[in-house]
Amino acid sequence: MSQTNIFSIQRFSFPYLYKFPGQSSNERILFVTRESDVVLLVRQLSVVLAAGVLFIAGTVLIQVTASFIPSSLANFLVLIIGILAVAIGLIGFWWVTTLWQKSIALLTNKRLSKFIYTTPWNRHNLSLPLDMIVDTGAYSKGILQAIFKLGTFTARSSASSSGFATDDPQRVNKKYFYIENVANAEDIHHYLHKVLFAFRQDWSKLDNFRPFLPFLKGDARKEFMKQYPEYWS
Repeated sequence: MSQTNIFSIQRFSFPYLYKFPGQSSNERILFVTRESDVVLLVRQLSVVLAAGVLFIAGTVLIQVTASFIPSSLANFLVLIIGILAVAIGLIGFWWVTTLWQKSIALLTNKRLSKFIYTTPWNRHNLSLPLDMIVDTGAYSKGILQAIFKLGTFTARSSASSSGFATDDPQRVNKKYFYIENVANAEDIHHYLHKVLFAFRQDWSKLDNFRPFLPFLKGDARKEFMKQYPEYWS
């Protein structure tokens, strides 16, 4: 597979032969992910619901005031509100989908990194080098994660104030790197421990370390990796 711009990928698949901004010439992607499809669906439904509420509320308001305005004007206003609601729905649907697709998190043989898009054109990049990771964890929080069995992966930095933390301004502790709303947070946690062990033994071993395969476990993973003898773990 030829290397492809990572933000254009709909579904990530092994091997992770993608390019991302700031990537070193000898930097390999061991895993790349984004928030669960469920999160995207909830956001898309929220946009559709908001557009529907706008149309219904506008229509009801016009009907309430219909006795004070000509019927032709009332019909015209209903049409305008309908067009506005559809426009807001389409733009909002495109907006949340684009932000979801472009906002990604990566684990490479050198660092943890993530790109957070605040608009379809603006982003910020947060990175945490492997040698600064003190420990990692995985947990679930909130109703959405509990219902859909999602989780949050976190890595703690050795820096006293790393600035690597999160896109969430409510979080005051800036010593943590988060990957939120993913279905395999615990697996990422366990895999990164293996990566860190290899890194601390001999960092050059990560040049051909086995990438993370989230949906293959045990014997199935071993059989699959026989097709790629150049990797070890």
